[in-house]
Amino acid sequence: MAVRFYMCREREVPRPFRIAIVGSGPAGLAAAGYLACRGYEVHVYEKMPEGGGMMAFAIPEARIPIKSVREGVKELERLGVNFHFRTKVVYDSPRELGDEWAEHFLSLERLMSEFDAILIATGAWRPRRLKVPGVELPGVYDALSLLHHIKMARIGYYSWEGIPDFKGKEVLIIGAGYTAVDVTLESRLLGAADVTMVYRRGLEHSYAKAEIRKLVSEGVRFIEFATPVRIIGDERVQGVEFAKTKIVGGSVIPTEERFLLEGDLVVYAVGQLPTSPIREVVCANEEILKEAGIFFAGDVIAPRNIGTAIKEGRERAKEIEEWLLRKAPRKVFPVPVAARLIGEVVNGRC
Repeated sequence: MAVRFYMCREREVPRPFRIAIVGSGPAGLAAAGYLACRGYEVHVYEKMPEGGGMMAFAIPEARIPIKSVREGVKELERLGVNFHFRTKVVYDSPRELGDEWAEHFLSLERLMSEFDAILIATGAWRPRRLKVPGVELPGVYDALSLLHHIKMARIGYYSWEGIPDFKGKEVLIIGAGYTAVDVTLESRLLGAADVTMVYRRGLEHSYAKAEIRKLVSEGVRFIEFATPVRIIGDERVQGVEFAKTKIVGGSVIPTEERFLLEGDLVVYAVGQLPTSPIREVVCANEEILKEAGIFFAGDVIAPRNIGTAIKEGRERAKEIEEWLLRKAPRKVFPVPVAARLIGEVVNGRC
């Protein structure tokens, strides 16, 4: 069954506005579906070879089959959405996961000159690095990159070379979000003998607690209130030293109490960083950018689950429509003025 990104039965009469959507994850695709249904000309720019974002290229195949995502994208194409794959939109963005697939590069300024509004829904493709001694040891992986490579191998884009052998291994996973859950699922599917998840807060603080409880019922070990201090090993990882933690005023405070866990593989899932074409975007500046016709949705703002991202994509599409009908696009800010405005936001002057 296809992942459904739009609600209408047929497209409404064409409307005289063009919208560019940068990124084709759940938020971007849901926005594209809504706007196409309403009759707008929609162009989606995506650096990867096909649409879906994390759904297609990181979330385990066992959870969201690539076939369902591809069918959903095909439905949007039939609705009239124009896709531009292997195309990255840039302003001052650094390199990130998946950039090797981009064959074409467009400037944000060019999109601003050619479209009436822009939605940036590029997600969070840059893993947050674990800052402890030993993180460089062989056998230590960031969860996002590992999930991406496993999924790309499963759907035929990468070979299995370079992906660690999980068979019979003791795996330690640091974190308790959806990414940690996904890497736990893949570890078990790939034959890990034992998987232990370690979280610096309590289980009740995790937004993936329902999924984690299910994993625990299936044999996964979960340790709460512990944070890594150092990763141990000589030529490769052998384990992790943890400090017990306590919560004081909402903050995590490591204690002097320590313990060791042995592990053949260590995977850390401690967050992801937004990968917007505009490097520094904070919520306080979103209103300023909206005046230039630039909107944001999905993980590029803050972490979302798929359902929330789809809902937010539709909501942002409605905001874009309201803005288009209320403002007179192309007359609000000429492109040079809008470009300067973005520069001021990036440099922290707004």
